[in-house]
Amino acid sequence: MMFSPPSLSSRHLLIAALAILMLGLSACGIAAFTITEDSGVIEIEGRGGSLLGLGDVFPTRIPLSVNLEQELQAQDADGAKAVYLTDLTFGLESDSEEPNFDFIDEVTITIESTRDGSDLPAVELAWRDPAPEGATDFALEIEDGVNLKPYIEEGMRLSSDASGSAPEQTARFRVIADFRVEVL
Repeated sequence: MMFSPPSLSSRHLLIAALAILMLGLSACGIAAFTITEDSGVIEIEGRGGSLLGLGDVFPTRIPLSVNLEQELQAQDADGAKAVYLTDLTFGLESDSEEPNFDFIDEVTITIESTRDGSDLPAVELAWRDPAPEGATDFALEIEDGVNLKPYIEEGMRLSSDASGSAPEQTARFRVIADFRVEVL
């Protein structure tokens, strides 16, 4: 008499395959994580009806930086293969005298390397045109697929270019960025 093993249904095979796959993925560690960076408060002094354009008073540098090594250590990750900007939001502080961002018509953020003689090109990374009326916060459109890792490794600089008019009252706001880090 021959012994024949019990047959497994396709549902049981699928469950077993999923369990093996999940064990394999958990053994590999995380595949990606998110870093949130905050610029700190940026202040633009109110000009009370001045004819100055926003470009005359808007900061040309957005003070955001990423300490990639520190973030990788915190995540117990071996290294990063890529870093992408996933969100960039301007948000008014509760103590801002200016009630909204109506003084901004459009804004563009460019990334560039701080290393002298770098081969990395300056890239328009995020923009908003037009900025929304009456908003106390707004997100910029993000250029997909720009790997920021080489810029972070060389030292990155985020530059801004904005148009509009100087705010009537002092505007206090932050720029908050989310970066997705894909690990090795």
